[in-house]
Amino acid sequence: MFRAHKRVLAMVLALGGALSAQAAAVLRIGVADSDGPPIVELASDPQHGLVGGLYKELGTALAEELGTAPQFIVVSRKRVEQNIESNKVDIHCNANPLWYGNASRLGWTQELYPQVERLIALKSATPVRRVEDLSGKRIGTTRGYHYPAVEALWASGQATRVDEARIDLLMKSLQKKLIDVAIHSELEFAYWARSYPFEARKLEMLPVVISTMPTMCAVAPASRYSVAELNQAIARLHKNGKLKTILKAYQWQPD
Repeated sequence: MFRAHKRVLAMVLALGGALSAQAAAVLRIGVADSDGPPIVELASDPQHGLVGGLYKELGTALAEELGTAPQFIVVSRKRVEQNIESNKVDIHCNANPLWYGNASRLGWTQELYPQVERLIALKSATPVRRVEDLSGKRIGTTRGYHYPAVEALWASGQATRVDEARIDLLMKSLQKKLIDVAIHSELEFAYWARSYPFEARKLEMLPVVISTMPTMCAVAPASRYSVAELNQAIARLHKNGKLKTILKAYQWQPD
């Protein structure tokens, strides 16, 4: 009888230990310090890490679907690939295999949401309805970025590329008519427009899509959560509408 009690006690302790270990298996999410608002909002003090943004909301929702808690780990952009391949984080989202030199050595989930780049112009400007209408235009772009859909126009001299370092400088150039149109992501333009509503009233986002790129999660080789588990959680976020609700708060809502 005493031995039976000991066996039951051992089983209870083992089960308790297993449950504790499972509960402790937080979802470690890598965050690149090069990502900016509205995707990532970092504290001015690096020790406080991620404080807001779309990435934080998506990561938290994903962790909840997995029945765990998120742990956001901020790293420099040059260490992102090394950190995930060495299993220092479980996943790194806002990612795409084309952006990673070690993509073949990582797992990849299904798409979370697309990053869409569109044209922005003054409301009083002649409308641009297709890429071909950019001929003869001064096109504002972000320095260092590539735009395959319009590269041929620049190469042939049919249009002029005008680089700026940040979106606020691009929008100023538009308002001063130093450029005819600007190319930028929907999410970042929506964030800028909410921050500067008076200036944003003079501008409009045109229906012309310059590029669309799916964003997903890169998964570490020894992640605590498998690609299959993560995909099931993402599918539930799509199905229950949580993903749509989160994204809607960050999208452009014209007056």
